[in-house]
Amino acid sequence: MMKVDEKQELTENKQTNVKKRDISVELIRVVACLLVVAVHLSLQVFNQYYSQVDWSRLFEKCFFTDGVPLFFMITGFFIANGRSYKKTWKSVGKRILLPVGIYVLFAQIFYMFITNKQSIMWCLQNAINNLNLQGILRAILTGDVVNINSLCAHLWYIFSHIKIVIWMPVLWLICKNEDTPNLARRMIMGFGIFSFVIQDIQKFVVIPDTAIKIFTMVDPTILYVLFGYELFVNKDKIKKNKKLCVISLVLFVLANVAKYKLEMQYMVINNYYDIVGRSSFLEWKYTSLNIISSICLFMALYSFEIKSERFSKIISWLSDKTFGVYLVHYLLIAKVDLYKFDKLGKLGEELIYLALSITITFTASVIVVCILRKISDLIGKGFKKLHKIK
Repeated sequence: MMKVDEKQELTENKQTNVKKRDISVELIRVVACLLVVAVHLSLQVFNQYYSQVDWSRLFEKCFFTDGVPLFFMITGFFIANGRSYKKTWKSVGKRILLPVGIYVLFAQIFYMFITNKQSIMWCLQNAINNLNLQGILRAILTGDVVNINSLCAHLWYIFSHIKIVIWMPVLWLICKNEDTPNLARRMIMGFGIFSFVIQDIQKFVVIPDTAIKIFTMVDPTILYVLFGYELFVNKDKIKKNKKLCVISLVLFVLANVAKYKLEMQYMVINNYYDIVGRSSFLEWKYTSLNIISSICLFMALYSFEIKSERFSKIISWLSDKTFGVYLVHYLLIAKVDLYKFDKLGKLGEELIYLALSITITFTASVIVVCILRKISDLIGKGFKKLHKIK
């Protein structure tokens, strides 16, 4: 029979392991969340107030495109965590699908209030009519969240994450630091990178579609997950590497400047409301430049040495709120209506706007998440008390 001291020691060890988190990854998670918020807050490249392309906005936007790739790489970083497939789905259901379901219902019921068209009372009185159940079903079947409403547009990421979870057993086979899995994984990564390059070249040179299809078999989402695991395999070489931190930051900046230059060179204006050209250089899943920038940003953040214990606690606390922030920030942005800021026309003004709006939106979202969690905890305690009484 186990002694009391031994039991206490095991309990303490378990608590230590649960609390022990890689603070560098938590920092990456917070930065990724801030980038996602920044993308949604960044003003349109075409300034409707002045009826012209705002090149400074394009420059700013180039540096905000790596949020989602960072999240996918974090998933890959922890993919070999030893959790069973059943537990993985249980965690996804509780921590992702349930909050998303609640968000979708809220966004439908209060859509008219959030978009400043009706009052809260009107939304409550017409709650049943406001529910677009057909749109929800279409979104589930097609993966197109626009079928629900515009407040759910950012939920496309959830479908991508579910796709990763579905393929998890296959990914586990190749995400092992052994000879055969390493070869298989790196072959897939090589094909994926080559497909990105081919698609980039296609923007300037005509390439037969059959050749492109051969090299586009690797899904971009899965590719970033594999990059994340590769970074995990080499984490000891990256951690607290000051030289690598500086080099990665420089390459991150250069990759985004290259995106900006290409956009400037090849963007075409058909009319005041139709901008075409190489806008896909801004989109993470279509370009090899985003592979470079996102991996470099991950390495720069992971190699950054965090010495302050207080800063570590703050980062860890914020990291725990990032998924909630991802959900609710979209509602706050929609309520404010960003078109009123279109009159900003100078780089300095836009940078001040971005700094303030990102800070305010992120902070307000964190507060909302804390309030919702408190309400959830109180409801949970209430149910437990009722269960005990019965």
